[in-house]
Amino acid sequence: MTEPPTNILVVEDESGFASVLKMLLTDGCRDRFSVTLAETLSEALDHLRTGTIDVVLLDLSLPDKTGLETYEAVAQAAPFVPVVVLSGLSDEAIAVQAVREGAQDYLVKGQFEHRLLERAIRYAVERKRIERKLREGEEFFRLISENVTDMIAVVDADGRRIYNSPSYCKLLGEPSNLSPVDSFEDILPEDRDNIRNVFRDVVSTGRGCRAEYRVRRSDGELRHIESQSNVITDSSGLTERVVLVSRDVSARVRTENELRQALADARRAHEQLHSAQQRIVQAERLEAVSTFAATVAHEVKNPLQTIVLGIDYLGDSIASQDENGVIILKRMAEAVERADAFIRGLLEFSTHRKRELQEHDMGELLTASLAAVEPELCSGNVKLVREFCDDAPLLRLDARPIKHVLVTLLTHEIHCMGGGVIAVRTFLRDGIESGKRMLMVDIESRPNPGAAHDTAMARKMDAQTKFRLMVSKKVLELYGGRVDYAAQDRVSRYTISFNT
Repeated sequence: MTEPPTNILVVEDESGFASVLKMLLTDGCRDRFSVTLAETLSEALDHLRTGTIDVVLLDLSLPDKTGLETYEAVAQAAPFVPVVVLSGLSDEAIAVQAVREGAQDYLVKGQFEHRLLERAIRYAVERKRIERKLREGEEFFRLISENVTDMIAVVDADGRRIYNSPSYCKLLGEPSNLSPVDSFEDILPEDRDNIRNVFRDVVSTGRGCRAEYRVRRSDGELRHIESQSNVITDSSGLTERVVLVSRDVSARVRTENELRQALADARRAHEQLHSAQQRIVQAERLEAVSTFAATVAHEVKNPLQTIVLGIDYLGDSIASQDENGVIILKRMAEAVERADAFIRGLLEFSTHRKRELQEHDMGELLTASLAAVEPELCSGNVKLVREFCDDAPLLRLDARPIKHVLVTLLTHEIHCMGGGVIAVRTFLRDGIESGKRMLMVDIESRPNPGAAHDTAMARKMDAQTKFRLMVSKKVLELYGGRVDYAAQDRVSRYTISFNT
């Protein structure tokens, strides 16, 4: 298919030179060029307004306009038409300036022949076509970058900015000088080193990746950014530039954090509900034990009173000379006394009383309990060591049953150790299973060196003590506490723990 001829407008006020140009362009190649002549700028502008001109050969010295203004008028009238300036030796400098302003080329009159003229025209048309394509591409890219919400940035292999899209500038503000600015400076210091390492890997491997980091706006607001990097390589395959497509994911991160917090709240609520259910179950069990204890106590107390009366009667009847009889009666009286104490414990445990929940200091409860067993400490030759922590939080509980538990455990240790040292300590510790802060009460008994436990006394108290320890455990569970016992190398320890 034959291409249409190139329409050339020759703007030259010297008619002889204009005719020579027309002859050079049309002789032998009429099908390639079509030449139109104009002697003035105004005449040339009329031809340009028709929109049919493909290239202009322009003399800068015309009757109605001279110098660089001649080119500027033509370029303004037809910005997409290539211009080749025709100059004399005297105005060559102006021709060069016109090229700097956008003219495609210039020719010095009298120093070119038809081949050079044809080549200059072809190159001018082609350069203008490429220039127009580039301008259209730039405009298309500008429209895209200005209308996408994602942020687009181009950096060199060292991380210096080359380009930032308008959306990027809206988020962080437009840098005053893009090229030398370190793009990592916008990143929060806590994330900066990690992102630098990720960027180095992208540059060295040539493989893009996705990364998240935080930036702080000029107004101080913290934003979460997600970026996808892609590399641009040179002819040797080395990374020359990196294109970053980023988006603000602050809303997503905020929603994720809210969901995590809601999940944590739900778990905490579930744990609290489970704990409340456990306390209800324990209370019901304790109520059942209490009812059983009351029944047993009432059934046993009356026969026990009969035995007491019988011992008193026999004591009056047996002569003091019957030494064996006196010893037997004394032992019977001691056994009845212990049984009576056991019954009183059952009745005390089974007594229904509304719990009085208040905030109490565990150190004060321990001090009161130790004061209650002070006579036993003195008579049992037991030295007391106390170490209470100063920052223990208050516990919400009923002081009366808790003090009863403490006195029970202390009395048991005093009677069983046969002299020595009892150390009572309080301290805070993180729960292994729950992860919550716990207040610990440690009761450690250490017999004197060389002294043996009073195993006979321990056996005498065994049944009563086991029951009291069982009751103590149930009481502590009502207030979220527990008691553990351990013994090794003649050292025994009760450890009571409360959730704070």
